[in-house]
Amino acid sequence: MLNNRLLYLTPLMVLLSSCSSLVVHSDYDPSRSFLDLKTYAWVPGTPAKTNNPRVDSDTLVQDRIHREIENWLNTHGYADGDLADVDFLVAYQLVVEDKTQIRVINDYYDYPVGWRYGYGYGGASRAYTYEYKQGTLVIDIVEPETRKLMWRGTGTDEIMASDSPEQKQQQIKQAVDKILGQFPPP
Repeated sequence: MLNNRLLYLTPLMVLLSSCSSLVVHSDYDPSRSFLDLKTYAWVPGTPAKTNNPRVDSDTLVQDRIHREIENWLNTHGYADGDLADVDFLVAYQLVVEDKTQIRVINDYYDYPVGWRYGYGYGGASRAYTYEYKQGTLVIDIVEPETRKLMWRGTGTDEIMASDSPEQKQQQIKQAVDKILGQFPPP
């Protein structure tokens, strides 16, 4: 009996653990054709300095992001080329912000606090504050000659401070895959 329960619970636990709160958006220049893009190079100085020492000094995360973007591009048929002779440039930025969320829990299952026939006066709500770090990864595809933005993808998610290096790598991979999954635009 216990083995049958585990058999049914295991896929559910895997499904729930793979859920992500990553929110992804993209924007692009609709007058630009993306079909002819084959080679890329990095915008010199990527990533740009953010004046946030927490972000600018974390070369471990920067290297992971750089490697995952390159892996995605190479896997999807784009070749790394010489800066002087490529179809597009790639850049990224990482923004980390401190966030606070207030959650209110109502003890009366969403009924308003007050008088209820048969129950009397009652009900209470409790407020909890939750502080966390939110990271936004911005990936840009840039026209090499004009340095004009052709495509931008962003992904925003909560950053877990307790993540192991392997978990951070997996989270970055998922973010890059999901963001660049919208490139090239239809």
